[in-house]
Amino acid sequence: MIPQKTVAVLIALMLGLSGCGTDTDATAGARLTGSILKGVVGQRAQKPVVAGPPTTQARLAQFKTPMIMAELPTQGTFTFVVPNGVNGDVETWASADDKTISFRQGIVVATRGYGPDLMQSTGPTIAQVSSGVGRFERVYYYLDGADQTQRRVFDCMLSNLGPDTITVVERQHTTRHIAETCTGDSGRFTNEYWFQNGTFLRKSNQLLNIEWGHFVLSRVIDNG
Repeated sequence: MIPQKTVAVLIALMLGLSGCGTDTDATAGARLTGSILKGVVGQRAQKPVVAGPPTTQARLAQFKTPMIMAELPTQGTFTFVVPNGVNGDVETWASADDKTISFRQGIVVATRGYGPDLMQSTGPTIAQVSSGVGRFERVYYYLDGADQTQRRVFDCMLSNLGPDTITVVERQHTTRHIAETCTGDSGRFTNEYWFQNGTFLRKSNQLLNIEWGHFVLSRVIDNG
């Protein structure tokens, strides 16, 4: 079990987290994350991620801060991230314990704080992915143990898997399911995307790295 001192530090970080919206909304989003963590942090270190989110619509309804639930099933962990900054067309979302995921219109382009982080990446636009057709190159950049940049190149192809009804925190959503299958010298993987109303990304499975696998990213609060 994670020591109570560590829990206290995480909660303090949550309450200090800043967002792109109002200070009130950002603090509210961080406070929700803190209250959820109090109930699950003791189990998270011992058990893998299980089916079903660690919150409810009733708890989420009182908040307006956009929020994504980020699960990493291979590590048995999850966190909640809220908007924390914008640099050009890249938006960075942060967790209570200073982990960050950076997106370009919903596509993961970098991470920090996860260990074998994705330093940067290039690939398709959200419009290309949502179309469900096409072929392109993806390039991921990582640091090795000697802090040397490792470049991994993949040839990727999109396919439209059709309509799909998914459930995110007790709520059903009608979506289009798109798969992105990628092959390279370092392995093969498939990213998945569930779109609503054109290019709104309700849920996605996006690669962190070949060894650790995919994030499961679910948009649990839309407002902002």
